[in-house]
Amino acid sequence: MRFSTLTLTAFVLAAGSAAASDDLTIVSKHTHDGKPAGTSTSYLTSDHVRMASEEGHETIVDLKTGVMTMLDGKKKTYYTVTKQDMEQLAVKMKERMNDPETKKAMEMMASMSGSMATSFDVKKTGATRKIAGYGCEEWAITMGTLSTIKECVSTELQYPAHAWDAYKNFAESMKNMMSAFGPMAKSGAELAEKMKNMKGFPLGSSTVVDVMGHKTTTESEVTEVRKGSIPASAWEIPAGYTKVENPMLKAFEGHGHSHR
Repeated sequence: MRFSTLTLTAFVLAAGSAAASDDLTIVSKHTHDGKPAGTSTSYLTSDHVRMASEEGHETIVDLKTGVMTMLDGKKKTYYTVTKQDMEQLAVKMKERMNDPETKKAMEMMASMSGSMATSFDVKKTGATRKIAGYGCEEWAITMGTLSTIKECVSTELQYPAHAWDAYKNFAESMKNMMSAFGPMAKSGAELAEKMKNMKGFPLGSSTVVDVMGHKTTTESEVTEVRKGSIPASAWEIPAGYTKVENPMLKAFEGHGHSHR
């Protein structure tokens, strides 16, 4: 699932020493290859976050417990991801990596990622603008000729306290899980280190991906920022949704014990 960069990287790029602030409701518009791709609304508080993706998926994160709830608006289903699930996934992925065929495939991918790692670059473009009333600086994240992401990040928008610490805990879990990928994980870690220089909340994003001459462009931009209390109902599962098994864990059934 591909999240809107505006909602996902909001955690990654937010400055780590934010003061307490109002709850935020953030409305964004999206385009795909120049055509409108709808809008999304995200909610940020000191103890919960609800993020929308461009494909109709949503994620609710309980920052107190670390539990993520993934919703599929088209299928009317949802599943949860706990810290224990992340740990179990890490174990299962490492078991899978010991499979000879998987090892061979991973070595091929690692050699590719090794060459890509040297072409990662993160730098300011020098451009500045105002989005939804907030000033922002543009950064470019390039990965060779494969993709270019431009983010316009703002330090003027204060986000709710505690969100950063909660994200760091989640990122640590992801890092443990991805460690099974060896050299590929190293490439990701190098990119993450370079991105630490980007401080602020992403208000605008443009991603261009060019694979073998097939180019796609996706853009997102915040159109409205509302400050004020968000009702508890925002963190509830909508009526009529059915809980399903975590597909990430389900994918590893048959390689070790099944998750129950």
